[in-house]
Amino acid sequence: MKRRRWWLAGAAGVVAAISLLMVPALGDGPITTEVGVLRLHLDSDGDKLIFDPTAAGSNQTQTLTAPGCKLTSTGVSLVSFAASATQTNKNPFPGLKDHRIGVGQTGEGNGEPCARINKDLGQALTVGLTGALNGRAVSYAEIDLGFKFNGSATLQLFRSGAQVGDDITVPCSGASDCGPDSGGSDNERVILFLSPLDDPPAGHWQEFQIAGVFDTIVIKPSDSVPAAKGVVSLEGGFNGSLAGPVGGPLGTDDTLFRVVDAFDGEIDCGEDETQSGEDATLHITRGFDTDGGCKGPTDGLLFNFEAGTEGNELFVDFITEPVGGASVAQFLEVITWEFDNPPDVSSGPQHRTISYDDHVGDGKRVMPWCKEDPRVDTSGVLPAGNPADYLPLGHTSCLIESSSRVTGVLDILDYPLGTFLKVDIVYNIGDGKRYT
Repeated sequence: MKRRRWWLAGAAGVVAAISLLMVPALGDGPITTEVGVLRLHLDSDGDKLIFDPTAAGSNQTQTLTAPGCKLTSTGVSLVSFAASATQTNKNPFPGLKDHRIGVGQTGEGNGEPCARINKDLGQALTVGLTGALNGRAVSYAEIDLGFKFNGSATLQLFRSGAQVGDDITVPCSGASDCGPDSGGSDNERVILFLSPLDDPPAGHWQEFQIAGVFDTIVIKPSDSVPAAKGVVSLEGGFNGSLAGPVGGPLGTDDTLFRVVDAFDGEIDCGEDETQSGEDATLHITRGFDTDGGCKGPTDGLLFNFEAGTEGNELFVDFITEPVGGASVAQFLEVITWEFDNPPDVSSGPQHRTISYDDHVGDGKRVMPWCKEDPRVDTSGVLPAGNPADYLPLGHTSCLIESSSRVTGVLDILDYPLGTFLKVDIVYNIGDGKRYT
């Protein structure tokens, strides 16, 4: 399995008292899990989009062509392109010419139609995830933009149709008149980052922290800059800006997007979410409340997740916003704990027990086994009913199943060395912190 790490700073593994993954506050976020790298490659060896998944699997390719300079594509659907302009009767369309993406329209004239997004024509290019990437988002990007006529660019980010943060203005700072025909010196490498860990060092790029993940970006010349005929083009390595801090190690100056699954801290009844750190993964399913309803905020129950170490134990902490009233929310958790080595059966910790703290004042205690399996036909569905049918008296969490295994190779003494995995399946009402 591929285990690419995109962030520019961070720890490899758990360090005592440092969390691996957390949402800062209930409802804030999002928590992101990388699913792959999307590259816009525009160069003499072919114009295309390439998605390289983080998990094991083949790359997916969307090939871009331009009959009559109108952008079309074949292969896997990864990204959609749309165009707009002031003169709607001129039928604006996404264009591709000389390895640059812009906007074309009927009767635009000579020069470089299709390769530019023109301010004087009120043109804008919209690029969005679609097809195989539908429902995903972008948390980090390195975008190669070309400029002409001293124009600047405006970037607008959207997720599910709603704008994310304010407009971003990218000033032209290159040589000459900031034109694509003047070479890479008139291109800008624009870095968009969500996590402070991805904040790049100072370099030959312009960087902007974004307010959230996005699935669509609109690119157009900026109205805030007086250049009357400002022009911007979307590029991907051909005669463009130098590679960014992520593209450099990957050996590419393509336009790059980190594609993620993003979770905003909301979960409705029947929904499930997976949150992962280096040494703990929580897969959680919300059942219906114990009275059969599904109370909470309109968009779902809000929750926090944090994972890390305390002393010599791993922990995950799952905190919910109460649904209110006498009914409580039910959850099914599958927690996978990961250790660098198997336990030392002669003297070391065995990692065989799980403890919990339900945040109601009783403190840390050993989690008991459930009185019976609360799942319907072990399907993961939690029926409405009395938690006392499953929970031992005085407890809010119980263990349904626990297993462990070693993954790795055998040394010459036939003692298994590798990664030790422990999987606990837990039923709980409310929330709690789990230790092992």
